[in-house]
Amino acid sequence: MHKSRIVGCLLGLLLISSGAAFADQPVVRTENGVVSGLSQTGVQAFLGIPYAKPPVGNLRWRAPQPVASWDGVRAATRLSASCYQAEPKPFGPYTESMIALPERSEDCLYLNVWAPAGSASKRPVYFFIHGGAFQAGASSVATNDGATLARKGAVVVTINYRLGLLGFFAHPELTRESPLASSGNYGMLDMIEALRWVRANIDRFGGDPTNVTIAGQSAGAAAVSHLVLSPLAAGLFHRAVIESGPVIGIPMSTLVDAEKVGVAAAAKLNANDITKLRAVPAAELAKAAAMPIALPNLDGKVIVTNPEQLDARVASKVPVLAGYTRDEVMAVTAPKTVAALEQEVRKRFGALSERVLALYPHGNDAEAAQSGVQLARDRYISALLLWAEQRTAQGQPVYAYLFEQTFPGGDPALYGAFHSAEVPYVFGTLNLPDVKFTAADRQISEEMQDRWLAFMRTGNPNPAGASVTWPRASADVKSIWRIGAADSGAAITAERLALFRDFVAQGGRLGFF
Repeated sequence: MHKSRIVGCLLGLLLISSGAAFADQPVVRTENGVVSGLSQTGVQAFLGIPYAKPPVGNLRWRAPQPVASWDGVRAATRLSASCYQAEPKPFGPYTESMIALPERSEDCLYLNVWAPAGSASKRPVYFFIHGGAFQAGASSVATNDGATLARKGAVVVTINYRLGLLGFFAHPELTRESPLASSGNYGMLDMIEALRWVRANIDRFGGDPTNVTIAGQSAGAAAVSHLVLSPLAAGLFHRAVIESGPVIGIPMSTLVDAEKVGVAAAAKLNANDITKLRAVPAAELAKAAAMPIALPNLDGKVIVTNPEQLDARVASKVPVLAGYTRDEVMAVTAPKTVAALEQEVRKRFGALSERVLALYPHGNDAEAAQSGVQLARDRYISALLLWAEQRTAQGQPVYAYLFEQTFPGGDPALYGAFHSAEVPYVFGTLNLPDVKFTAADRQISEEMQDRWLAFMRTGNPNPAGASVTWPRASADVKSIWRIGAADSGAAITAERLALFRDFVAQGGRLGFF
């Protein structure tokens, strides 16, 4: 009997033996077993699929292990628990629907797949890594629902990865026991394992394993930047989207320094060896106020160099779409007076201070407050263009954007287009119960989705028939696509870009910190 007929018969027998519960649900055989999902309007959703063994007990602080196979039909109809973290609470512009999570668990290495209904295959794959400073967040947050983007023709994958001390805890003992002679980058290894799962399985959901776009926002953007440079991830993806990156401005620690943080954390927990540390309840490790913050480190194996270095060597020279929101640095944190602006400029820019002050009006406090916001914005806009220049020189096409649509939730006048405001526009999740989106918001979301989909398909964000061409990023200040902008001018002036170019040449650090 032909192999495909045998598989079909087996699936039929499984459905019969499992009862009628799965009769109206989509069923897919993965490498590890059969999953049944949900039929939604124009979409099939498979939620909570394991991509690695639960990282608990003796597997805590180890590289993810391949998921164990199962018999029968596994229900993939419910979002999994988020990876363990402190309990999230709404703050600033971040409403309940932007951060609310289901239960939290150390058993959290699951992913979700949304695929267009129908028999078509070879769809582009959008693999999204959530943000949250590597301490928080989850694939289950309402803004990250992949159904709308899938209806437009992509196969969307969202993942959980280990966070905080459970995901980025480095310690000399862990380094010694690791086959990589490394520790602390377990959350990054989770992402790579999930990408391996996609390569092995996504064609069964209609996706094209040779056309995978990795995307991330905030910490997820930093993760994408790491993956583009990592030899361990080479060949697992073909395009990259970096939202609120690629230059954030946070210095990276070495493995040795990260191990020191781990030793200090162990001392606070009164655990003098790894066996005792692996027995500490996850809830205790998640008490962020009492524990040091653990972040990815430069171990030379998983993360080989700081991606914010303009001359960082690229392992995967894939097309990149990258940008920021207009108000990454919110007005509430900017200097409010002439004296405060001058003090900040002299501290940050040193010998270039007078040149900076000449370019940013500050004749009175109101003018200084406005210039403080613009100065912060220009730092990361120029960082984006200078970074893009270097990546282009290495043969990596880059398209840059600035998202400027004021988000209609929270206090729009205060927060504007804040950090992460673009995420629901990309996913098309403009149905959040605590936000009132307008027709203008929906029009911007439609265009962004069309641009993102074109990029997924071809590496170029210009769909056929587009009225405006989005150029590759270059030294031209008009090469940044301004999304939802109030005017048609450049995102930064040539004179200010030249200033920041000189600042970087003198060893200055850009970004929004």
